[in-house]
Amino acid sequence: AISVVSKGDVRMHTRGGTDITAAFPEVADALRNAAGDASVVLDGELVALSDEGIPQRYAVVERWLAGADARRRTPVNYEVFDILHLDGEPLLNHPLYERKARLHDALHPNATVHVCHFEEGEGVAMYAAARELGLHGIVAKDKHSLYEPGKRSRHWLSTKNARTMNLVVGGYTFGGSRQPFDSLLLGVFEDGRLRFTGAAGAGTARGDQRLLHRMLSRFHTDRCPFTQEPGVSLFSHWCEPSLAVEVEYGERAPDGTFLFLVFNSLRPDINPRDCDALSLAS
Repeated sequence: AISVVSKGDVRMHTRGGTDITAAFPEVADALRNAAGDASVVLDGELVALSDEGIPQRYAVVERWLAGADARRRTPVNYEVFDILHLDGEPLLNHPLYERKARLHDALHPNATVHVCHFEEGEGVAMYAAARELGLHGIVAKDKHSLYEPGKRSRHWLSTKNARTMNLVVGGYTFGGSRQPFDSLLLGVFEDGRLRFTGAAGAGTARGDQRLLHRMLSRFHTDRCPFTQEPGVSLFSHWCEPSLAVEVEYGERAPDGTFLFLVFNSLRPDINPRDCDALSLAS
C-alpha cells in the first residue's frame, strides 16, 4: 500500500489506486503518530500474522472487506520498506540505500507501523530461512536502485518458493455448491487489451476462494473482457478486469497460454495492469 501523510491527514491506497484508509483506521492513526511533524509518502505492505507469526495474505483481504469493525479480530501491521517523498522533496531518483537512511530518520516506528529490516549480502541465507519457515519468498534489491513507479525493475528481484506469477481475473466458471468456482479465467494486458492466458483450477485455498468470489461479484459484467473469448464448455461469469491473483503454473502451450494453472492467493496489492506479458517471459 502507498501511504501519504501530510499535516495530520493520512490516505492509504492500493497500487491500483483504491482508497483503503477507512478499512484500516488503526494503521492510519499509527502512521500519523509515526510521521510526527513530517510529510511523507511511503511504500509498504499491510500484514496480518498467524499465531505463529507467519504472514497471512488472505487475512488482510478479509479484513479489507470486513472494514474497521474487524480490527480486533484481525489486527494489521504496516511494514514500511521505502520512502518516496519527504517534506516535499522527491526521493524517487535517490539510490535505495539513501532512501533507507532517510526513512529511518523520518519515521518513528510503533506497535503497528514498522520499518522493514534488511540484510546486505545475505540473500542465499535469507531465502533458505524463508523457505524453512514456509514464507512466500524474498525480494532482493540493488542498493543503488532508483524507485521506478509502475515499472518492473531488473534491479528488484522477487524469488519465490514456487513457480508463480500474477494474472488478471476476467471471469470464472460456475463452481456449484461445494466451492465458489471451478476455474478462474485469466489474462494479461497487452496494448491496453486483456489477452487470455489460461484457466486456473481452484486449488486448496478455500478461504481465499470465497473471498475472491465475494470481490468478483462486485465486478460482474455481461461482456467478455478478453480480446478473444476463451473456449470453455462450462457456464462462465464475466468480470471487469480489476483484480489480480497469484497462480502456480506448469507448462506453456504453443499458443502462448499456460497449462496446469492453480489458484494460489489474492493479490489486491498489485495493479492488474502490472501483470503484463513481460512478466511471463521466464
